[in-house]
This record gives sequence, structure tokens and C-alpha cells, in this order.
Amino acid sequence: MAGKGLKFVLIVVVAVSLASCGGRNPELIKQASMRYDIGAALLNKGDYPGAVQQLSAAKSLNPDDPFTYNALGLAYYAEGMKSDAEQAYKQAIGLNKNYSDAFNNLGVLYLSESKWDEAIRAFQSALTNPLYMSPQIAWVNLGWAYYQKGKLDQALKAYTSALTILPDMPAAHNNMGLVYLRKNMLQHAEYEFKTAIYYFKAYAEAYLNLGVVYMKKKDYAEAKKQFQTVIKLSPDSTFAGTAQRYINILK
Repeated sequence: MAGKGLKFVLIVVVAVSLASCGGRNPELIKQASMRYDIGAALLNKGDYPGAVQQLSAAKSLNPDDPFTYNALGLAYYAEGMKSDAEQAYKQAIGLNKNYSDAFNNLGVLYLSESKWDEAIRAFQSALTNPLYMSPQIAWVNLGWAYYQKGKLDQALKAYTSALTILPDMPAAHNNMGLVYLRKNMLQHAEYEFKTAIYYFKAYAEAYLNLGVVYMKKKDYAEAKKQFQTVIKLSPDSTFAGTAQRYINILK
């Protein structure tokens, strides 16, 4: 994920069989399931046009399956077709009001469009389902939306909730560090960035953020060390470019 970071998280799709819906033709359901499995595999491999083609076919064969719409939304999103992705996620939710993954993915789409309030509502909806299998993901995403709105205490609560569920989640530690950094609580920020790196050794963004902490603490030698690590880990990323600019300032 060089250059993109881990600030918020999409729920990826895996290939699973679709359940039969109502009185639909079992043969059509079987064909839809096959198309879905192929589409999901293509999506996970990064063949997004192929995924859109297969998942659209699955939707036509079985228009009542929420998993197909969610997967199709992911494929559309990856292709930059955000309006189509939003519609697909909403169709998935319309078929399953407790579909937390679809709510989360819809929220991520809103994050990408800087629609913070809409994103917050989507993540909160994801978290209302007591059977949600990955609530820590929605908590991290919710925290990022609050951070963008400047609601730092609410962001901290969201990240704390994520880490209560999954203490070794690098994105939650990194993002919590960003909140502390904005609050100028440098010791807390340093601890969170180091913890993120402990759980994800190649976390270029966390090294960059840690370097900023050391700059603020006027430990320029240590700051430069962190920035050099960013460039080594991810030389073609935006993080590397930022790290090099900081190094130039420190010369």
C-alpha cells in the first residue's frame, strides 16, 4: 500500500457461494454463484474490469443477493466509478439492513469524498449490528472521520474501541498517534507510532510520523534516521517524497 497508507480500511471480498433466493430457478442461482466466485477472485487479484463484468452478470442472474452488490461496489470503487459504487453499496444494504461490511465500504467511499458526516453515519450503522465480525475496522474508519472533523476526543474513543477488540492493529495505533500529535502530546504520539511499527515493521507512514515527533522534540539526528527509513522502505511513495523534504530542511 505504498503511498496510500492505512488510515482507513475497506472490507475486501472473498469468494463464497451464494444462497438460493426465494423461488428462483436453482440453475440460475448456480450460474450466479459461479459468476460471483469468478468475479470475487478477479477482484482480489486486482482485475477490476473483469470483476465488474463477472459480478454484473451475477447480479443479472440473481438480483436479490446483497453480497454481489457489495462486491460490485468494491470493483466500481477500485475503478474510480464512485457513483456506481455508492449505488451498489446502497442496494446491498437495501437487501440486508444489517450488512455491516457494506455500511463500512459505503463509509470509506464517503471518506474518499471528504463527506465526513455521511461517513460517520455509515460507520455508526455498521457498528449497530451486534453480530458484526470486524467492528474494529469500522471503529478505525469512524475515528478517521472524527479526526478529519477536528473532533479529537471522539477520534481517540473510536481508536480505543478498535484497540480493545484488536490490540495489535497498526492503523489504529498510527491514527491514535496522529491525534496525539495534533494535541501536541508528543510522548503519547511517539509511543503509538512505535507500537504501530512494532506490529508492522514496514509501516512507512508510521516511520514518517515518528520522524515528525522527533523533529518537534528537536532530536534531529533521530528524526533524520526515521525519514531515511521511510525512503528505504517505500522509495516511490508520497511518504518518501515528504521524508526527503524533511531531510533537506534538517541539513
